[in-house]
Amino acid sequence: MKRIYLSLVLALVYAFAIASPDIYTPELVSPANNQGGVAPNVELDWNPVVGLAGLYYVVHLSTDEAFTNPTEFATDLSRYRMAELMFGGEYYWKVRAVDPSGSSEWSETRKFTVVTRPILRRPNQGATVDCNVELQWDIINGVSHFDYQFDTTAAFNSPELLHFSASGAVNKANAANLLFGTKYYLRLRARHASDTSAWSDVRDVTTLNTFALRKPDQGATGITPDAELQWTEIKGINKYNIFISTDENFVHYETYNALKTATRIKPDTLNFGTQYFWQMAAIHSKDTLMSNVRNFTTVATVALAAPANNSTNVILQPILSWTKLTGVRSYALELARNSDFTGTGLYKYSINATTSAGAEQFKVPINVLDSAFVFYWRVRAISSRDTSDWSATWNFRTVTLGINDPGSVNSGLVIYPTPASNYINIKMNSNLNGQAEATLYDLLGKTRISRSVAVTSGQIKDFDLGDMPEGVYILRLQINGISAMSRVIIKK
Repeated sequence: MKRIYLSLVLALVYAFAIASPDIYTPELVSPANNQGGVAPNVELDWNPVVGLAGLYYVVHLSTDEAFTNPTEFATDLSRYRMAELMFGGEYYWKVRAVDPSGSSEWSETRKFTVVTRPILRRPNQGATVDCNVELQWDIINGVSHFDYQFDTTAAFNSPELLHFSASGAVNKANAANLLFGTKYYLRLRARHASDTSAWSDVRDVTTLNTFALRKPDQGATGITPDAELQWTEIKGINKYNIFISTDENFVHYETYNALKTATRIKPDTLNFGTQYFWQMAAIHSKDTLMSNVRNFTTVATVALAAPANNSTNVILQPILSWTKLTGVRSYALELARNSDFTGTGLYKYSINATTSAGAEQFKVPINVLDSAFVFYWRVRAISSRDTSDWSATWNFRTVTLGINDPGSVNSGLVIYPTPASNYINIKMNSNLNGQAEATLYDLLGKTRISRSVAVTSGQIKDFDLGDMPEGVYILRLQINGISAMSRVIIKK
């Protein structure tokens, strides 16, 4: 008993001999006592103390409160970062300061627990996801990798098990090549060189099993030959295949490819007036998702616009217009004196398609139309692949321009004498004043006279015809934005 007592005394003497009363005991800062969920590389922090030059700190870390077999660290800073602590491990720690004069007392002992498993944030439980669904989780410092698994069974033991790894520096990653329309279970864990965490809670999600087509609408009509097909993006695929057929069973069809990032495509120019069926496939290396089948019908004919059908009093150089069709190269226009478009008096024109806004149009050349006559016209479109049916046939009646009692266009003209010889007088149904541009054409459309003339109170006097030969001519007068035409008959 005396020997035991003596040993205790010697131990106390030794303790007082190495502990310096001049060094304060460090105060611990973080982690807080009994703090849970700390990182495997948690930083131990305490308040610095004052001491002699060369002061440093000794840190003890242990898995038991008695520090039976502690790990010791030394540092001259007032903090020390751990590395690769065990996931879910409980640790105790304390610190003391040491300088040439001795050491301080040990600080209080604190306890902390390392995070047990990662927390999965996305996707939500029961969500419908893409075949390359993105996972998101909370970052854990001190982790080298995150592992995540997908399987069609909650036990994660089927042949479909997929195992992926991501860097410990990121908090999101994607799966790849999941089967369409399939229920998957997923989980996540963290690891570093010394340990691997427990798996996170298991969630289940279901991959997309529908493929939404957007345009053209089901059963749409009047679609132009350069129809654009549109769909909703499917993420995580390698490419799209587009199938187009003229029969709903796709016995014969054309196939087009689109990039995985595409949401629209224009196939080759389509035929006019044809019903088409189309379907799409979203493809990756392990599965294919088919869309439903839609149909649409392309425009069959051109729609005429102006002059309105059965119009009257139409000028002799009217502008014929029709609704623009995209995807065509040109238009064929026929203008005739009869609705059969046969015989003499049939004019055929080819008009290049334009890209400007507004309707397509064609101005009838001068000296083609006669006054007080009914004319018929129609148009069809021509693409790189097909020619449309003719449009509906429209007609119009031209303005009456009598020889003895000339009619007028717009402002109205009266020309006398008629027939004329060397000069004419021109009278308008208005009191306009100013300069007018007068042009006289022969029946072949050739300009014979063109000059600026003075208009006084709506009249032009003694318009010189020079030595024009006998015949019928067309006089065109333009003033202040007003255009008028009338026949002139010359007889010597």
